[in-house]
Amino acid sequence: MILRLAFIGFGNVGQEFARLLLMKRKWLVSSKGVDIEVRAISTRSRGTLLSNRGLDLERVLEELKANGDLRQYGSESVDLTPLEMLDKCGADIMVELSPLNVDSGQPAVEHVSFALQSKMHVITANKGPIAFAYDRLEALAKSRNVKMRFEGTVMDGTPVFNLVEKTLQGCEILRMEGILNSTSNFVLTEMFRGRDLTDAVKEARSKGIAEADASLDLEGWDAAVKITALANVLMEAGTTPNKVDRSGIMGVKPADIDHAKEKGKRLKLVARADRTDTGVRTSVCVEEVGCESQFWSVEGTSSALILSTDLMGDITLIESNPAITQTAYAVLSDLLSIVEWMRTDGS
Repeated sequence: MILRLAFIGFGNVGQEFARLLLMKRKWLVSSKGVDIEVRAISTRSRGTLLSNRGLDLERVLEELKANGDLRQYGSESVDLTPLEMLDKCGADIMVELSPLNVDSGQPAVEHVSFALQSKMHVITANKGPIAFAYDRLEALAKSRNVKMRFEGTVMDGTPVFNLVEKTLQGCEILRMEGILNSTSNFVLTEMFRGRDLTDAVKEARSKGIAEADASLDLEGWDAAVKITALANVLMEAGTTPNKVDRSGIMGVKPADIDHAKEKGKRLKLVARADRTDTGVRTSVCVEEVGCESQFWSVEGTSSALILSTDLMGDITLIESNPAITQTAYAVLSDLLSIVEWMRTDGS
């Protein structure tokens, strides 16, 4: 089986996924009977590539490393919008890795919708489509007999959605709470060690954890989008990030840290989703946690999620200081899930 891929977005995650494809190519062929052909790559500012024979991923990665751009790549460099590229590339799977827009999820929602309508399977690590339009997009995927996978949207490569779908069948998720934003958790950890917020954010930037504009993390938006995505998929919440009762860590001062220490506690940015009589309530806020909490030892860039279920009680997932490889693996995992579905359930 040859699977043809098209990328929208080819930043750190996309490039690491490309390296995984090169690393695992022999294994994919020998163990899964699958060979991958990348037909197209669309980037926001570094050019677009389109090939009817498959791109040389090693050359693409070398071009980006040497020049930081793909527009001088050669005849395969084209001037097309992402949707025009999708229309022409003939791909079986669209991989959506564009940056998150916390206001609407666009244009990623449009990219996913167009691909599904065109009977392409979709893999996305962009949280926007799942947080803003999950129900509509999932219904569209079913109507077109294709799959939409999104394991990399929350907790990098930790199998959250796959865990519930594959191994917790029949369980109802009653409640979720988690530390879901690496930057905020790193900053709070450093503040607990004596740094102030500004210095901790600078350290996060120097380590490549935080973007130059870290406001989406520090103001709680990233965590709000993630808990919305979780609630939409696992609790059928049908909600959006702007309905999250949200506050971030921007207002946390050294005195707040000291006050928590005096009580033997730490501050954590906790995201929650709770079932109520009127629906699912979501929130993101700074909380004090004690040593009895599962979140007490979740430090640095680590994250954690507690799933409270009706049949299995509480299940805790902890991801320790992930790197970009973990998110790229989530994309590979989604690819393998699609291959399995095509061979068993798909037509």
